[in-house]
Amino acid sequence: MSAGETAANGRIKVLHLLRTLGIGGTERRILRLGQGLDPQQFDVHVMSFFRAEGQSLPWPEERRHAFTMPPGLHWGRMRALAAFIRDQGFHVVHSHNWATMFHGVLAGRMAGVPLVLHGEHGRNEQDRLGIPWKRECAAALLARTATRVVAVNEAIAADIGQRWRLGAERITCIPNGVDIERFAPPQAAAEPEFLIGTVARFDNIKNLPCLVRAFAGLRRARPQAPVRLVLVGTGPQEAELQALAVQCGVADRVSFPGETATPEQWYRRFAVYANTSFSEGMSNSILEAMSCGVPIVASDIAGHRCWLTEGEHALFFRSDDEAALTACLQRLLDAPELRRQLGETNRRHVEAEFDNRLFLTRYAQLYRNLLRREH
Repeated sequence: MSAGETAANGRIKVLHLLRTLGIGGTERRILRLGQGLDPQQFDVHVMSFFRAEGQSLPWPEERRHAFTMPPGLHWGRMRALAAFIRDQGFHVVHSHNWATMFHGVLAGRMAGVPLVLHGEHGRNEQDRLGIPWKRECAAALLARTATRVVAVNEAIAADIGQRWRLGAERITCIPNGVDIERFAPPQAAAEPEFLIGTVARFDNIKNLPCLVRAFAGLRRARPQAPVRLVLVGTGPQEAELQALAVQCGVADRVSFPGETATPEQWYRRFAVYANTSFSEGMSNSILEAMSCGVPIVASDIAGHRCWLTEGEHALFFRSDDEAALTACLQRLLDAPELRRQLGETNRRHVEAEFDNRLFLTRYAQLYRNLLRREH
């Protein structure tokens, strides 16, 4: 019996290829698949090409693989990866973003895997500044080589469809999901301080200096208000952000609690969740905060606009306009009824559209339907 026949009639063995197993949005999305798909039907493995800096996600050792892939084109390593995939009997190879697309798609095809999928999750800082034309040409060819491309939102689907000249039938959109039981609204009384928070990796694309400066503007506008900014996470900009808080005169009102494996404890304390990113695929942290009933202030970018509605789920500001961000924060500080309405609407929106069970069902159906078609 062929691998395709085995998968169509029994347990499907899936290999996800990631750059690292760090605590990032893409990695957390794949962890939810590994933990949530029915183990009687799916055997989900993950492979990383590089070691993560800082904390790593808790993948079971027997389903976690490390495969060193040096930068550039190395046909020997490509053949070794294809041999591993073939020997392990995977039915699905699923690469994610450019970091694993080239080697993942080609090795999957070399191994004769029934399904070779690629996931697009949004642009990083380097991509935002410009994608080399050679890489873009290669990505377009690889996307046509893959069985299907999976995008995390409609904005990304439209973008890659145009850039890579893919028909709509070659792209499937599966938005992120959230565990609505784990990320539930708080039951306790409100915080004594008005906490404005974010959970993020501290790097350039998150635009966190804008948030610190906007918070300083809020402090000047409302000097007596018990407001505090909480930046949960870590990253290369941490020292810069701490120095900026000192420079802006708000160091005593800005907290840096570090990374956390339980962000829901912070979301439930936040009065407002702020996302200031220059670019996003589909923010897991916004989804989690919304699930906890928190109102959102977000940069006005395609990755937010395609699933959040102004005034219904979030207040938007232009990502380079600190004064506009300050105005959004001040508006929510002064309007408890608006905060309540946004928070309740956000919780209902997540329950209806982004429950993790819907996310898992969409992936399970995609894998099974495509395998049946290939068979």
